[in-house]
Amino acid sequence: LAVVDLGGGREKKEDTIDHAVGVVTHHKIGDRIEEGEPLFTIHANDERRLATARERLLAAHTIGPEPVEPLPLFYGRIDAA
Repeated sequence: LAVVDLGGGREKKEDTIDHAVGVVTHHKIGDRIEEGEPLFTIHANDERRLATARERLLAAHTIGPEPVEPLPLFYGRIDAA
């Protein structure tokens, strides 16, 4: 939803998409992060939208001292019925 906040997605089908905005994530779940390393880069065209997206992204991250297991590459298999 942070990209939608920036204008890079639609809340309703009539909304236009700003292709110049977005978020680049620099780490995956389970990566070790050193203090001072960036978590993500936000590309924005508006300071207010930048602040809103930044708040949403920071709230979505939890950083702690203990390592966590990375997410699985596959959750399951779908077979033809």
